[in-house]
Amino acid sequence: MASQDRRVFNLKEFGIKRGLSFGHYRYNSVKPGLEIHRHQGALEICFCMKGQQYYKIGEQLYELNGNDIFVVPPDTWHSTGEFPEDKGELFWLQILLDSSVGKLCNMPKKQSDFLLNALLDKSQHIFKGSFQLKFILEKLVDHLGKVDSMLSRIMVGQLITQLLLETVILSKKSQQSPPSIKLNTLDKYIQKHLFRIIYVDEMANVVGMSTGYFKAWFKKEAGMPPKEYVNRLKVEQAKIDLRTTETVTEVAFGLGFASSQYFATTFKKFTGATPKSYRRMHRE
Repeated sequence: MASQDRRVFNLKEFGIKRGLSFGHYRYNSVKPGLEIHRHQGALEICFCMKGQQYYKIGEQLYELNGNDIFVVPPDTWHSTGEFPEDKGELFWLQILLDSSVGKLCNMPKKQSDFLLNALLDKSQHIFKGSFQLKFILEKLVDHLGKVDSMLSRIMVGQLITQLLLETVILSKKSQQSPPSIKLNTLDKYIQKHLFRIIYVDEMANVVGMSTGYFKAWFKKEAGMPPKEYVNRLKVEQAKIDLRTTETVTEVAFGLGFASSQYFATTFKKFTGATPKSYRRMHRE
């Protein structure tokens, strides 16, 4: 285990012979990106609960949002590309494919092979999670924190089996990949008005919803609150503007931020760099 906002567990210590690690982070600000690495003989399942996370495999970049699942195939070099580890919450599980190492959570080989092959079929594809999955993941963190408890050691195996089974079931569901018409309408509206403050109630009005219902609907659809979504789009535009405009203050006011200090705080939260340092790195 590491710090409170990031915990990593060695599954072999809990008798999971084909387990490598199970991890969880909940960050309030961005952290340095993942360097390029691979997991020898093991697939990795990533459960993005909140915020965004990027994975780069070869030249392909994958963007995960809240409630997305992504499977990294074994022996595959991957990183977060040029992106940091984002503000938000993510779980990951690494499982060895080699059955000669031992049984997977005491399952017969035929059953474990079925689950792992189904996940391999979905590797390098993004698919949606469920509330049930979050419940299992949180229970798993809780029991992994009780290393000396025999009951928890038994529960860890049961929960990993349940987690794999639920993930396979979700991977086989038809995915709503195209964004909804309402989200497309909002995207166009936000892009058109990026130069000023965009209020949540006006966004709700654009798609004909009450503000309360809109907040819940938007978080479910986009994986984050509407205000955070708008700020992320502003930061992406700021990355472009910082290369060409004269001052950081000019960029801040040009995107509707009340002060350059608030802009700098928001920019650093989503990129890990200050506007000045970002400009310096991308102008040299």
